[in-house]
Amino acid sequence: MDPLFLAPIVLASTVAASAVGLDALRWESRVLLIVSSPEGAAEAERQKELLRGRERDLAERRMTVIAVQGDDVRFLAGNTVPGLSAADLRAKAAIGDASFAAVLTGLDGGVKWVAKSPTSLDEINAVVDAMPMRRSGLD
Repeated sequence: MDPLFLAPIVLASTVAASAVGLDALRWESRVLLIVSSPEGAAEAERQKELLRGRERDLAERRMTVIAVQGDDVRFLAGNTVPGLSAADLRAKAAIGDASFAAVLTGLDGGVKWVAKSPTSLDEINAVVDAMPMRRSGLD
């Protein structure tokens, strides 16, 4: 097949992935965004440490964890989505000029909880476990 024919298809699929963003995870995963500036790097590392070794809890609650620092986007647990931009994720997190925030979105894609300091997974799990879909056993 002619490579020039494939170029528009590859470009279109990349643009579509960016446009979809976190919507690709809607009804599949809750998303925990760990967003930090360089000044909040230590807090972001502390948040990651609080999640380390708790993959079973994350999976049980269908959580995807994404760390955003600068232009860097890293998936730490759960489902992945290609082409997510740090700028789009920061906009979703809506943390303003905060140097660190952990932001939890529900299965419906809406922001459900925000913390401005590192938080234990037990506390985050309590938020998830109180969600209507989780309580009703629909997830």
